[in-house]
Amino acid sequence: MKFGILYNVEYHPEIHGSPSQYYEHILDQVQLEEELGYDAVWFGEHHYSGYSFGSPPLIAMAAAARTKRIRLGTGVSLVPLHHPIRLAEEYAMLDVLSQGRLEYGIGRGFIKYAYEVFGVDEDENVQRYREGTDLLVKAWLADAPFSYQGEFYTLQDYSFFPKPRQQPHPPIYAAGAVTPESYEWAGSRGFHLATAFFIPDREAVRQGIAAYRRALTDNGYDPAQRDIAGVYQMYCGETNQEAHRHGGQHVFDYYHFFGSLALRRPHTSPSFDRHKVMLEGFAGATYDDLDSRNLILIGDPDNLIKRIRWAQEFYGTNYLLLEVAQGGMQPKHVIASLERFAKYVMPAFRNGQEEGRA
Repeated sequence: MKFGILYNVEYHPEIHGSPSQYYEHILDQVQLEEELGYDAVWFGEHHYSGYSFGSPPLIAMAAAARTKRIRLGTGVSLVPLHHPIRLAEEYAMLDVLSQGRLEYGIGRGFIKYAYEVFGVDEDENVQRYREGTDLLVKAWLADAPFSYQGEFYTLQDYSFFPKPRQQPHPPIYAAGAVTPESYEWAGSRGFHLATAFFIPDREAVRQGIAAYRRALTDNGYDPAQRDIAGVYQMYCGETNQEAHRHGGQHVFDYYHFFGSLALRRPHTSPSFDRHKVMLEGFAGATYDDLDSRNLILIGDPDNLIKRIRWAQEFYGTNYLLLEVAQGGMQPKHVIASLERFAKYVMPAFRNGQEEGRA
C-alpha cells in the first residue's frame, strides 16, 4: 500500500494568514511528509474562491525544491481548460527539474464555473479531455518533429522540449468518479486510475473499478501493473473522540463547502446534471452518515487501520491519497495527524501486518 497526501484545500485568512503564509504552511508540511515516509504529495487544480491551486505545477515545483524523494502529483490537472502543449511543457519541466518524480493525474473537473471562466464549452469537455491527453502523450513520446490534426488542435512539424526524465513518460493517473465511461477509457489507454472513495455511491465506484480492470485486460494491459488510487479525507487522532473533535468537524465543514460549489454558478443548464451528482449529494450529509459508511478516514490509529483494510478488500486499492488540511484546520492539528498516521498506521501496511500501537 502506498500513501500520498492530496491538498484540495480552501484558503481561510483568519486561520492561514496571508497567501504567502498559507503556501509556506503547505510547503513546510510537504517537507515533513517526506521525512515521515509518505510516498507522494499531490496538488489539486481549481479556479474558484481560493479553493485548491490555480497552477499545480508552480506549487509542485516549489515542493520539489525543498525535497529529494517524495513524488509530486496532480489531483487532477484539468486538461480540457488548457492547451495540451502548454501542459506537456510545464509538466515535462517539472519531471526534469524534480529528477523524475512526477505523477500526472488528469481529469475533466466537476465545477462548471471553471469552464465559463476560461470560455470553454463544457459540453465539449469529454472530447477536449481525450484529444488533449492524446496530444500531450504524443508530445512526450516524440523523438522528432511531428504533426497533429484533431478536432480542437492542429500542429505542423512541431518539436517538443524538454523530454520528460521518466521514460517512456511519467505515470498518468486518469480520474474516474461518477461516469462509468471514464473508468473504461482510463483502462483502454493503459493509464493508472485515480478515483474517490468518499463518493456516497460506493457500489458504483466498485463497479467502475471492475470496468477499469476489464478494459485494461481487453486492451492488453496487466491490471497487476496498474495502481488503483483512491481519495479519502483523513485525520488521525490520539483517540476517536479527539479525532472527531479536531478532524471530524473540519471535514464536515469541508463537505458542506464542497456541496455548496454546485450552487455557486451564474446560471444552470441541462449539462449540469453530472455536477449535481458529484456535489449536491454532500450538502445534506451528516458526520455520522460519512463515518458509518466508511466514506472518511477519521479516528484513532487502530480505527484507521481497520478502515484501510476494509478499503483494500472492497475496492482493491493499493494507493490511498489522503486529503488533509481541509475545512480551515489549523496547521498544528494537520501536523499532529500526519505524524500519528506515519508512526502508527503506515507501518501496518509497510510490513504486511497490522501492528497498531504498542
